[in-house]
Amino acid sequence: MYDEKKKIEELKSKLPMLEKIVENLVFKGVDVKHDFHVVEDRFPHILMQFYLELDRMYKGSPIYDEDYKKVVNEIEMKVNDTIKYAGLGLTEVAQHYTYTEMEYIDEVVKDCKDDLINILTMEYKIPYDLIGYYDILVQLNYNPDFPSDTKILAYCESLGRSGMGTDSQFMKRGIDCDKLIEIVDIIFDKNGVKDSGFQYSNCMCEKCM
Repeated sequence: MYDEKKKIEELKSKLPMLEKIVENLVFKGVDVKHDFHVVEDRFPHILMQFYLELDRMYKGSPIYDEDYKKVVNEIEMKVNDTIKYAGLGLTEVAQHYTYTEMEYIDEVVKDCKDDLINILTMEYKIPYDLIGYYDILVQLNYNPDFPSDTKILAYCESLGRSGMGTDSQFMKRGIDCDKLIEIVDIIFDKNGVKDSGFQYSNCMCEKCM
């Protein structure tokens, strides 16, 4: 018969070893803020809460740290590989990621978005409501479960929702999907995104480049 209290005590007894293993095999001397504790619910498990500082991963940021970036880039996979050394299985552990220290990246993303909107509205005379209709945007996407999915994303829906080709309001102003992709590529280059070492995707018209 399953003994919930016994399971909780068993998990608590493994916390110190888990902490030591992660610090030695995953962090390797790099300061990664974290908190490991047992969640005492119907299905007790250890929650491994990590607090990732995004500006430390962005080359160009005043607090960029190459060693930190390397550790974080591998953290998801390495945690899964090392918990066995604490006598734990994947079903006994959950990872969760909270993102902090992102002021620099937020400013970069804002600059990219402003550049894109200004180019479309001022150079190509695209109306603001059309930009909103097709969800043309640049934003920072972060995933609380998978840090590998955290990235700077440029995105818009296909410019021809009806399936009849590119919306004529874009075509007559010289904009199609290929042009949008080209514009974003130039903006990312200008604002240092390409050289930052940080993940990014140019997904204009839902075509991720």
